[in-house]
Amino acid sequence: MTSAGGTSSRSPDPLAAGPLALRLRRDDGASVRLFVSGPKDAAPPAILILDGLGCAGWAFERIVPLLSEQRRVVLMHYRGHGQSPDPPRPWRLSIPTLADDAAAACDHLGIGSVVAVGFSMGFPVALELYRRHRDRVAGLLSLAGPSGRVLDSFQGTQNFRRLLPLALAATRIARDVTTRTWRKWLPSPLSRELSLRSGQVNAERIEVADLELYMRGIAAMNPELFLAVVDEAQRHSAADVLPTIAVPTLVVAGARDNFVPLATMRALVAQIPRAQWKVYPAATHALPAEFPLEVADEIAGFIDHTVAPSLASRT
Repeated sequence: MTSAGGTSSRSPDPLAAGPLALRLRRDDGASVRLFVSGPKDAAPPAILILDGLGCAGWAFERIVPLLSEQRRVVLMHYRGHGQSPDPPRPWRLSIPTLADDAAAACDHLGIGSVVAVGFSMGFPVALELYRRHRDRVAGLLSLAGPSGRVLDSFQGTQNFRRLLPLALAATRIARDVTTRTWRKWLPSPLSRELSLRSGQVNAERIEVADLELYMRGIAAMNPELFLAVVDEAQRHSAADVLPTIAVPTLVVAGARDNFVPLATMRALVAQIPRAQWKVYPAATHALPAEFPLEVADEIAGFIDHTVAPSLASRT
């Protein structure tokens, strides 16, 4: 149907011009920012990106536009991350709370089924989403994501886990000093160079602009809240969910990952029935940012060839 002037009288698809930003208000007063891309009439399942600790989409900057050509893609900023403000105190930042936020986001958007793509800490969130809202999850995908207790194997040592209570105490006692130091150091050129030279990321693969975006995002966070989320992530484990998974699951790992070592990821796969497994030999923990085209292809292929047929057989 056209108007008298010859232009379409239909309302344009708001997602056609790029991600649609929405704000979801939760019952406890927290506000969560959502970014939705892709055609509204795309075939299910949608892709729900559950990001890493301190992340707000930086590792998916080049992936989301590719995936949203055919699928609806939802990226959520956790409480206190990115464009989501700090929640009211007392903070509710547990992994189950973040999973419930994700389920509420799907309800808000009218999305019935998703493939939950969990990057790093996002995979424990995805596992909790499966535990608590199982009918909504059509598939699970881990990108360098363990089942929980994120500091147990961090850098091959438990020293970080032992130091966490001291760091939490420091941010509470000297909040102003900690915040000033945090926001000055993290986005600095020295911090960036240390990351590039230390092998924590693959300097030949990652875009410096992506790394800087990550550093600025972390620096903008409330350091006390950041460490509180670290504490929640370290306390939490969804390992008991792994043997119960009855949906298609893909685990993608980096062989050079010092945050979640390959041995941890292999043990994860061994506990998931019929899980698919892929290792990128040159990837570190930042694998979505280091291999964006390849990871986008992995996600799309997994959905098209495994999840979508499985979902169709259930309906």
